[in-house]
Amino acid sequence: MKKLLLVFTMIFSVAVFSQKEANGKLYIEHPAIEIVNQFNEAYTSGDLDKLKELVTENFQVRTLQDRKSNDINWILGTSNYLSKNITDFQIKHYGGSYPDVLEYKQDGIVDVKTYEYTTGYDKNTGLDIDMPRYATYRMNAKGDKIDGLWINDDQALWQKNWDAYETKENGVIYKDHPLVSKVRLLYQSYKTGDVEKIKANYTENTIFYDVMNSEIDKFKTLEEEFAQFDQYMETLEIVNIRESGFPDVLDYDGDGAVVISWADFTFKNKKSGNIKTISQHIQHWFNEEGEIVREDYYFNPAQLPQ
Repeated sequence: MKKLLLVFTMIFSVAVFSQKEANGKLYIEHPAIEIVNQFNEAYTSGDLDKLKELVTENFQVRTLQDRKSNDINWILGTSNYLSKNITDFQIKHYGGSYPDVLEYKQDGIVDVKTYEYTTGYDKNTGLDIDMPRYATYRMNAKGDKIDGLWINDDQALWQKNWDAYETKENGVIYKDHPLVSKVRLLYQSYKTGDVEKIKANYTENTIFYDVMNSEIDKFKTLEEEFAQFDQYMETLEIVNIRESGFPDVLDYDGDGAVVISWADFTFKNKKSGNIKTISQHIQHWFNEEGEIVREDYYFNPAQLPQ
C-alpha cells in the first residue's frame, strides 16, 4: 500500500509540474534597455527631435488618470514643459533596482519594465517632484523603437503641483471667535499655577508637541506634558502672561480649526528671584466639538531665569 501511495504521489507531482510552460524569457541586459535610456534622457532634457526618432508612428502613451491613450504629442508637450520648469529634472533608477526585459514567446512582444524615481523641483512653485515611477515600454517588432508606454506615478503629487499655480481659499481667518476666548481662558488658568484648572481646558486625549525639543512627530500625552510642567514649577513661578498681538483662528475647509497665538510669559526663579520674559508662539488645534486636541509650542528652556 505504501508503495502504491508513493507511486501515485510521484505521478501526481510529475503531472503538476508538466503543466508549466515557458512563454518567453526575462533579460537583465538587452538592446531595448538602451533605447529606453535614450528616451528618458531625451524626455528630461526636452530633446523633442530625439523623442520623435525613438518612437513609432502609432506610438501611444497612457497614465493612471487616462481613460484613453495619448499620442506622441502628449510626450512632446509634457517633455517641453517639464524640462523647462522642473529644475534638476531626472528619471533614474533607485536603490538596487534595474530594468527587466520581458520577451514574450506567444505574442512576439518585448516589454521593458523599469523601476525608477522622478526627481526635481518646480522652479515656479518650489514643490519637490520626488516620486516613484513604474513604467512599461513596449517595443516594436524590430525592437529599435518604442511603440507604447504605460506610466504609473504619483498623480496626486502632480495635481498638487498644478494646483500650486493657482490662488485658492482654504477657509477663513477670524480675529474674534469663540475659540479665541477658549485660548485666552486657557492662559488665565496658567496664571493660577493650578495644574487641575489648567488640565481642565484639555481632553484626556490631547497631544502636545514641543517643536524645539522633540523629535519630528514625537508627541507627549496630557500626563507626560504636565509631569514635565510640575518639574518646572518646582523652581519657577508664572508671574504674568500677556498677549503679543492678537490670536488668529484659521477655520480650514473641512473639519476642525487652529488658533495661532503669540504671548509673553514672565517667569520668576523662586530661588534666585530673577525674572525674565519669554515670547512664545503656540498653536491650538480644535475638533468640531470645540475641544483642544493638540497643542504645538516653541519653547527654549535656556531662556528661563536662572
